[in-house]
Amino acid sequence: MKKILVPTDFSECAKHAAEVAAGIAKKTGARIYLLHALEIPHYSRNDGFGQATDTAEGLFLLKYTKMGFAKLLSEPFFDGVNVGEVVQFDNAYETITQQALEHEVDMIIMGSHGAKGFQEQFIGSTAEKVIRLASCPVLTIKKRHEVFKPASIAFASNFFGESSAGFDRVKRFAQIFGSKIHLLKVITPTNFEPTLYSQNLISQFAKKMGLEDYTSSLYNHTDLVDGVNEYCEMHNIDLIAMETHGRTGLSHLLKGSIAEDVTNHSKLPVFTTKIPKVKDSEGAIFPD
Repeated sequence: MKKILVPTDFSECAKHAAEVAAGIAKKTGARIYLLHALEIPHYSRNDGFGQATDTAEGLFLLKYTKMGFAKLLSEPFFDGVNVGEVVQFDNAYETITQQALEHEVDMIIMGSHGAKGFQEQFIGSTAEKVIRLASCPVLTIKKRHEVFKPASIAFASNFFGESSAGFDRVKRFAQIFGSKIHLLKVITPTNFEPTLYSQNLISQFAKKMGLEDYTSSLYNHTDLVDGVNEYCEMHNIDLIAMETHGRTGLSHLLKGSIAEDVTNHSKLPVFTTKIPKVKDSEGAIFPD
């Protein structure tokens, strides 16, 4: 791991993500890029004062941004960490994903409060959109971790076809901390499978991925998202890992994303990674 992108709006939630990123950077030698997306308002005026107003507000926001970076970089957890500052004048989630792609970032680490109700249904959180669009893994942090060292990682999947496509990233992340991997499959009434069939899928997956020291679980629930979160809370899992197709447009509207929903509703940190696009008939993270 060489490059970690940490979006920040200088909130407490974003600072928690930066602290986690600093800890990972100390373990891996990665350079951290702190990114602040600055959306400067534009006004439509015809009296000759519009441009001056825009410039004044823009200068104020830039000054605020510099103060925010200075305060964040003074945090003791950044001692000994290679950190760079980036300011971009654009929409937050588009800027984050574009910067990650252009600069070949290895991971995005960001804070999130999640999104609920109307916001979740029609707008979504910034983290949710980044998960959907980012080409690199995204680690979403919900609270402060004095020492971020996940002893246990639950990889939630259906273990069909392409489920192995992005698992190497999960495996490498677990190796940084020596984390124990739990392979989790949630069974619901609408996606019912015989136990032996599901167990066979998991064992074949583990063999294919070269996993030896792992545990596996089947968990029954009426809802996939609630099932993943409930299992992980009950079994004191430290981090949830999932893959996502990163659907957009009509496909996302109709099918949604289990990974995004789990991230929104979970109290735990969530590691997500995108898998290559395949035909819908070839399966998904969970059956469509």
